[in-house]
Amino acid sequence: MAKIRSVAIGEKAWKDARGWVLNPLPLAGLEGKTLGNLHVASMQPGAVRGNHAHGSAAEWLLFCGGPAALITGAEEILVGGREPELFEIPAGLPHAIVNRSDREIFLVVFYEGKDLDTQPVKIV
Repeated sequence: MAKIRSVAIGEKAWKDARGWVLNPLPLAGLEGKTLGNLHVASMQPGAVRGNHAHGSAAEWLLFCGGPAALITGAEEILVGGREPELFEIPAGLPHAIVNRSDREIFLVVFYEGKDLDTQPVKIV
């Protein structure tokens, strides 16, 4: 089964004394393409999002804060939260996100295409 892919951000995030700025679409190879959706989700401490799989498209998650955990049935990726982190979730891979911090964090979520064909899957 396909695995979650971590995308190196490196110098693609602009940083100064105010914080960072990042355009995730070129990193995901989606610049200039039609997005099916782009949304921002907040997560309170201890909150769980996901617990689903998408049958028809990859989903991209940009973590803005942490620590958090990105969990599939077989792996758990720890997200530190000091810097932005971008992940590609392949179509068909069940996944969940857990906010393991003591503060609210944010996710920028996007995908290409019209529909993700979301199916609930209990992971966490």
